[in-house]
Amino acid sequence: MTYPSDPSPELARRLLDILDRSLQSIWDGDPEAYAALTAEDVSFYEWYISPVRVDGLDFHLREIMVHRAAVGGGDETGVRIEHEILQPRIQVYGDTAILSYTLFVRVVQGGRVQHFSHNESRVYHNLGDTDAPDWKLVHCHKSPIATEGSMGVLRG
Repeated sequence: MTYPSDPSPELARRLLDILDRSLQSIWDGDPEAYAALTAEDVSFYEWYISPVRVDGLDFHLREIMVHRAAVGGGDETGVRIEHEILQPRIQVYGDTAILSYTLFVRVVQGGRVQHFSHNESRVYHNLGDTDAPDWKLVHCHKSPIATEGSMGVLRG
């Protein structure tokens, strides 16, 4: 049986930076940045988008474009989206890393602040090598946190 190893501080920083850049590319409406960090055959379970698994990068690139059209890419529309990663845990199994955490999102618009959160697990795989690592997102699973706001989505 293989047990996960704690990542080196350098690898932990690298993986958290990749996660941060990936999320920021969504808020910024930047499909090129997102694609550079994500495998073509990525799979997602996103409870608030679909009741079934969504496969492939193309779906998420289209979602990013819709997001960009909806919020105009950020500040010029008065919308600011920020995120924080709460209680991150990183498990490394060779060339595969699992990041689990609570994603906290803050949306500021028109003098209002909205907060959203859910739990996520993201699986990254190093598609490069030791000398030139190329960590890409290969799977993500999002789980709701039962709040008043999420119960309408969960129960319809």
